[in-house]
Amino acid sequence: MSVALNHRISGQGDPLILLHGLFGSLENLGGIARRLEDGWQIHALDERNHGSSPHTDDMDYPAMAEDVWPIWMPKALKKPVCWATPWAARSPCRLP
Repeated sequence: MSVALNHRISGQGDPLILLHGLFGSLENLGGIARRLEDGWQIHALDERNHGSSPHTDDMDYPAMAEDVWPIWMPKALKKPVCWATPWAARSPCRLP
């Protein structure tokens, strides 16, 4: 079952989704977001069980991909670019 992820949107331009690494939070991405927000609309996410997102007993890549899906697919995000650490990149790789 997916959870509603805590996320922060900043900047203007084409959408760019930022996913933090293991044990991180969207706060870890602040420096990257600030450097890129002049040319991108940044969507920084807290993955489940991290930061201010809900904490659950389920913690696997299919569940984490389900969490990202509602942010990935809205009209404004038809063709988002994703920047992620190697650990976090496994979630969007499971999206259809």
